[in-house]
Amino acid sequence: MRTIVIEGTLETLAPIVHFGDEKTGSSPTLRTIPVYSPADDAIIDLPVISGNAIRGMLRRLVMADMLERVGYQLNSTKLHHALFTGGILESTDEASGVLDLALKNRVRERIPPLALFGTALGNQMIRGCLIVEFAFPVCAERREYLPPALAADPRARRSVREWTAFSFKTRRDDLRAERAEDEQAVQMKVDYEHFVVGTLFSHRFVLIEPSALELSCFAHMLDLWRERPYVGGKAASGHGLLRVQYDCPATADAYLSYLESEQQSVRELLDEIGGKLGAF
Repeated sequence: MRTIVIEGTLETLAPIVHFGDEKTGSSPTLRTIPVYSPADDAIIDLPVISGNAIRGMLRRLVMADMLERVGYQLNSTKLHHALFTGGILESTDEASGVLDLALKNRVRERIPPLALFGTALGNQMIRGCLIVEFAFPVCAERREYLPPALAADPRARRSVREWTAFSFKTRRDDLRAERAEDEQAVQMKVDYEHFVVGTLFSHRFVLIEPSALELSCFAHMLDLWRERPYVGGKAASGHGLLRVQYDCPATADAYLSYLESEQQSVRELLDEIGGKLGAF
């Protein structure tokens, strides 16, 4: 089994917000996971960027790019979900519970982004070949797990909590409507935690048995990310900017040539999938 590991780094050029599931009122905090820290000989809550956050953002980038390049206009909500969110597994009236292996193979061969990310098509699961790992901050708590070049980075000598901080935003009352004498203005201060500018993350992608076309599609996806290098929330207000650096063994040429020459067949297959799934 051929496994390709793509290693790289993400460096914050603007504050990064990636909130967890904890209910913290008006002070949302970063997503954390429990990890063992050799430096502390203890289990700590380590702030991270989840693989799912990176995966979802990259999926949307590469799917939208593919549709634009082949000139396809989506007219099915279910097809949109299949491409952009991984689909919805459901039973179908036609051969319910039976997997259409021929269709699965054609989807994998003709729609490389779906071969990377996988999806659910009605009652069929198509497994993707791409694994997106967590992005771990380069810090003292993770130093023993870092490759030599990153372990030698001065940031690896600092505690992870030196790479996080709290900022605030104010929601103001711009309506300026008349109020009763004892009525409060509708405004609020919200504190939120973020990774500070200059935080460095170690990150990996893993591809399990990718075809040459799928690997080229992955390379194009990285190019798209470098063109729009953001992750996390609040990007519209200046957050989330990254320096994206990976060593990829392929280029986007083969994938882009494929989309240019096979536009019609890709559109026809998307129509076929949309027809099977229905419009809603």
